[in-house]
This record gives sequence, C-alpha cells and structure tokens, in this order.
Amino acid sequence: MSHFIRKLIQEKWEGNRERDAIRLAEQSLPEGVQVVSGLPYHTDGHPMHTLNLYRPAQTQHLLPTVIDIHGGGWMYGDRELNKAYCMYLASQGYAVLGMSYRLVPETDLKGQIQDIFQSLHWLSQHASTYGFDLNCVLLTGDSAGGHLAGLTTCIMCNPDLQSLYEVTPPSFSIDTLAIVHGVCDIYHFHFLTPVLDQAVSNEYCNMLLGTPWKQSPLCGHASFQDTALHVSLPPIFVVSSEPDLYYTQSKHLIAFLQKHHIPHQHLHWSKKQGEHLTHVFEVGWWDWAESKETNLQMLRFFDQNCTKQK
Repeated sequence: MSHFIRKLIQEKWEGNRERDAIRLAEQSLPEGVQVVSGLPYHTDGHPMHTLNLYRPAQTQHLLPTVIDIHGGGWMYGDRELNKAYCMYLASQGYAVLGMSYRLVPETDLKGQIQDIFQSLHWLSQHASTYGFDLNCVLLTGDSAGGHLAGLTTCIMCNPDLQSLYEVTPPSFSIDTLAIVHGVCDIYHFHFLTPVLDQAVSNEYCNMLLGTPWKQSPLCGHASFQDTALHVSLPPIFVVSSEPDLYYTQSKHLIAFLQKHHIPHQHLHWSKKQGEHLTHVFEVGWWDWAESKETNLQMLRFFDQNCTKQK
C-alpha cells in the first residue's frame, strides 16, 4: 500500500512538472527587473543549494527584503518555479530572494529546514552587497512553501526548536509572515476521501519525518499549528481561495489563528469572484488582475508593519 501511494504522489508531481513547464515557457515576465541567478548559498556544490536575487533595475539604494519559499508538495520545484512572481514583487520596489532547497525523498523536513536556514545565513553575510535591507523583512511561501515559511518563522522564535532542527537563527528577524494557500497541517491534507486522505498523509509524514513517522523526534513539532503557540510571532498575512483544492487547509489555519488570538490579516477569494482563482493562482499567474491585487495587498501589509516598527 505504501509503495502504491508513494507512486501516486510522485505521478501527481510529475504531472505538475509537465504542466508548469508549458506555463513557464509561454509566460511573459515582468519588465524592469534585474535578476542574478544561481548563486550558491552552500559550499558543497549541490545544485539545489542555490538562489536567485531580484531587484528593480537602475536602483542602487537598499530595499526592503522579501524572501520567497516555493511550493511543490515538498518534492517538486526549485528557484526557477516562482521566478515571474518574484520578479513582479521586485518590480514593486523590493529586493527579493528565492532559493532552491533539497526535495523529498532525497532529504526530509529537517534537511529542507536546514537548507532554508543556510540560505538565510548567506543573506545575512551578503545583504549589503546586493542591496537588501534586513531591517525590514517579509518571509512568504505558497502551498508547501507556506508550511515551510511558517515553520521557519516559528523555529526562529524558539531555541528549543532550533536545537531540534539543528539550526541557528540568522542575524535578522522576520517582520512579516505571509502564508499563501498554505498546506500547514502535514498530518491531514483534508482534500480526499477520508481513507485515501489518511493514506496520503501517512506516506507524506513518512517521507518528511522518517519511517515510522510517529516515532520521529519531529512528530508534534512539524506543522505550523504544532509550533506557533507560546512564541512571539510577527504579524501574519494569509491568502486563501474557495476554488482551491486545499481550501480546507486554509480554513483550519484561519480558525487556529483566530482561536489563539494570533495577529493576522486574511484575504479570501470566493467562488463567485472566479472559479479560476485556484491553488496559488497569484503565484502561477502573476499578471492576472486578481493576482496583482492579492500581491499588492500583501506588500502593503508588509509596509505597514515595517513602518510601525521603525
């Protein structure tokens, strides 16, 4: 059964890879953005230990920093997947970093978190060279990247989690967290029939946490809801849409934030506003009017929180 479920998961992401390749080949890119591609953030030479930087062209001064963690079910994608999205954010006056990280099953959740922290340490060392203002930082992620962004923020706020994941925090803090269509509960995906949902969730947990996953030290410390309590989190911007296949994940996240009075702002798109507003639409199709509205609201939320802190 486990082998069959893993094969289904792999086939699903291979299908996404093929569809994204077509979309990316046909997609226009935002203009007026300088791109630096393929910088290594680790010395081991691994091709996934690389990142891209984006800035408005012809701009010399320091700019507020946006760090983007791509989605892809923890087992698909790289720094090129969200290139157009990152370029759009940069075109609005921000310095943007998008990193690759090793994927499941080559590594596990702990390895992915360590890669992300390694890229943050690289930014700590090189920010001034590339014009990144680390006094004002937004960390954002979509889908599985939303989970990784939320978990990364919680780890940065909690020394016990830092010890568990064997990471050290960078020299800067996260001023705003944005979770875009986040799949933040890795134990229950909530989008299939109950039996198949549990089988897929179990197999993902085995890949992310190790087999058997319930005996992993990370179990109970791997979802955003596991780790977000009793820490001082930055303000959170959450994006959801009703046509999203993973909409239940967003509903559970919002309910959690409301129940525990965690400061956040929620931007929601209903089916009446468009059946095309599906999972991570604002990342995959940056030039839609709804995408621009969503991403500009996220950036304004970021600006407001940075202004309050200065």
